[in-house]
Amino acid sequence: MPENKGELLGSLHIRACHHLGLEPKGLARLLSDGKSDLFFLYPSFFNGTARLTGLSPEELLLRHTVFRYAAIGLKPDRRALLAKQLLAASARGNSVRLRATLGLHVEALSFRRYCQQCREEDIRRFGESYWHTCHALPGVFNCTQHSQPLQVTALSVTPKLSASTALLPQEIRGDIVDWALEVERMTRLAFAVLHAMSLPAEAWAVCCREYRALADVRARKCEQRHWRLDPMAIAFGEFYGVDFLERIGLTLSSLGCDAWPVKMARGAGPPVLLPLRHILLRVFLEHFCPEPKI
Repeated sequence: MPENKGELLGSLHIRACHHLGLEPKGLARLLSDGKSDLFFLYPSFFNGTARLTGLSPEELLLRHTVFRYAAIGLKPDRRALLAKQLLAASARGNSVRLRATLGLHVEALSFRRYCQQCREEDIRRFGESYWHTCHALPGVFNCTQHSQPLQVTALSVTPKLSASTALLPQEIRGDIVDWALEVERMTRLAFAVLHAMSLPAEAWAVCCREYRALADVRARKCEQRHWRLDPMAIAFGEFYGVDFLERIGLTLSSLGCDAWPVKMARGAGPPVLLPLRHILLRVFLEHFCPEPKI
């Protein structure tokens, strides 16, 4: 592994194909027995990649995959189990475990994204660009380093790598997408995703209690004894906007007590897009309670 910090494992495999003059199937045979496929986003071939890079499988998992994002909101035992499963499973098995977490069933979240300025800087520094892990994460639509909207390509993140999809950012064109959310709020959301990934597992074991505390602070600011849950759903929808929530697959099915932000604040943990729900809820609550002491 070169000094490319934050490079997605699939990006490393694409660059290896370029440098070695191999198609993805050929690289798969080099890394293993050729019976599995290489994927862009789903982690795989840890042992073979570790053997050739000098990094341990655990380092590859933590530093160069979406594992830390997928583990947001999981308690320590569940996080450890997920890591064990990912290290032991094939890419095909990983796809089943990660698809719901990453929201890859949502069109807006299923295409490769890159920052144009990062691409230019990578080419100047390394002679080529690469796919940044952080740019592939749900909720990251602006580059946190350059505060620029990410370019969205026509390449899906889900299919297995082939000669036609083993491409680097400089080899494909992207477009700016209107996410129906102001730039400042998108940038704040992107930073919140990275911050959430940096928290230890123990920090999420009490997250629901923190949500309740933040909501109570909001209630006091409104000079109410309790923050009624239906107004919370209304305020959440106004904060992000109907169009943005619809585009990322988290539309509010109602504005009552059964709305998913309200249910999460009460301790529920919906399985689909769970990390992004956690982050959206936290950013929303902290917007009303900028200095919570919990």
